[in-house]
Amino acid sequence: MTHVTTIKDAADRLQRALKNLENSLNPLVDRINTLEQKSDEVKNSDADRARLAGELDELKSEHNSLKSREAEFTKLAGETTQELDTVISEVLRVLGDDASEGGGA
Repeated sequence: MTHVTTIKDAADRLQRALKNLENSLNPLVDRINTLEQKSDEVKNSDADRARLAGELDELKSEHNSLKSREAEFTKLAGETTQELDTVISEVLRVLGDDASEGGGA
């Protein structure tokens, strides 16, 4: 029986040692899981940051295009205003000539 008891004691000690090893590894496993989760979050953040940077570049390009179109519109509006002023001046001049011709008769 001593031999059986010795084997049983050894098996019990081995079980306790394995349980102690498992208990000491649990915090390490938990820490690894936490780090993996944070790593995934960082990857997601990097992907979001890249997506947002792309969207920002698109918006900047759109903004520059709109500024360019606004400058073209402003130039065209100025030219149109000058042309209208010229036409109005010509109409007033012709009307003034007609008034002086009609008034002298």
